[in-house]
Amino acid sequence: MDPALAQALANLGAPASGPLRLGGWTADQLAAEFGTPLYVYVAAALDARLAAVRQRFGAAVGVLYSVKANPAVAVVERLRRGGAGAEIASLGELHVARAAGHDPADLRWAGPAKSEAELAAAVAAGVGCLHLEAPQEVGAVAQAARAHGRRQGVAVRVHFPGAAQGARLRMAGTQSRFGIDADQVAAVLRQIAATPELHLRGLHTYAGTQQFDAHSFVRGAGQLVAAATAFERELGLSLPELHLGGGFGVPVFQGDPSFDLDAAAAGVRELVAANDRADRRWFVELGRYLTAHAGLYLVRVVRTKVSGGVRQVAVDGGLHHCAAACGSGSVVKRAPLLVTAADVAAPAHEPAAVGGPLCTPADQLGAPLDLPVLQPGDLLAVLAAGAYGLSFSPFGFLSHATPAEILVEAQGPRLLRRRGRPEDVLRDQLW
Repeated sequence: MDPALAQALANLGAPASGPLRLGGWTADQLAAEFGTPLYVYVAAALDARLAAVRQRFGAAVGVLYSVKANPAVAVVERLRRGGAGAEIASLGELHVARAAGHDPADLRWAGPAKSEAELAAAVAAGVGCLHLEAPQEVGAVAQAARAHGRRQGVAVRVHFPGAAQGARLRMAGTQSRFGIDADQVAAVLRQIAATPELHLRGLHTYAGTQQFDAHSFVRGAGQLVAAATAFERELGLSLPELHLGGGFGVPVFQGDPSFDLDAAAAGVRELVAANDRADRRWFVELGRYLTAHAGLYLVRVVRTKVSGGVRQVAVDGGLHHCAAACGSGSVVKRAPLLVTAADVAAPAHEPAAVGGPLCTPADQLGAPLDLPVLQPGDLLAVLAAGAYGLSFSPFGFLSHATPAEILVEAQGPRLLRRRGRPEDVLRDQLW
């Protein structure tokens, strides 16, 4: 078995052979009760990953959950109860965070194109810290703060050229719409300090996601700490809050490496030990790393046939619900972590192409994949699918109903999102 596949099963608490079982329930039982396609999240897996991160980084470093990774309210709430804060990037995510029990004063809001309407709503709601990503945002946030009679907390997201080595999806480099170039930050900090409606909280950096090089992450964190020290000395300002980024890599395809959490945490602990002080607050921001391993996408075989000597397996889900597994956003298409629910270790029989119901060749979970002989009615599971699933996917394409989402807890599976209906496509249309 591929090591990434074996690790994905272990993360779910599922056995390495026999029927796919999640917290005492088989995939067959869950599919029978909730139907397919189906997103399944495992509460114990969420708890374990968050606890591992917090334990390794230590009490001085706060963990922020990036809500965009999985905006299911119950998932956000579970992580909140486990001690994670939240980072948001839209008004929708603000609603999710509040519904999950987060105090707006504890939220951080990032993103490169926050509109005046969004800024006004964020200030009115009492969002604690807005991360500025362009010099123009200083005046826009100040205007919103004046209009609401508030003093708004802000931090500056710093773009360091040449950062994000080892990240598959980079948000930094020679140029970027994310953050403010490092050589422009001093002027922005001076402007903030001279604006009475704004309260300067600190600095933020986030170079990229699916970062598999722990040492590169630590170098980036050290770069931010050094910049904060230099700015404080040069400008006579206080920058107590340092948001070190995150984006730790998660194996989601066969052959993927693992992220060295211990090395990343050790590097950050060294930075904290050398640069901590009474007013300092440290944060790492994680989304995929906290939720991907805790979820799977369950589909059922509808038809099989042989074409050109290759067995074609058509399933009832795919690109419109689980775009990442179909390679959306990837330069090279690779095999997802796919198992048969009847026996996760069933021996391969022949190469098979597995695809969904959409009228596009992009709707392909894998080809060829070495799988056992599959028949209509069999269940397949895409593992490590708990992040950037439905919310990342083009679920409006071909107007299929959206899948249900459930959370498997100790007391049993709980429905989080009802399955959509075909007539939902007419909602909000006018004619």
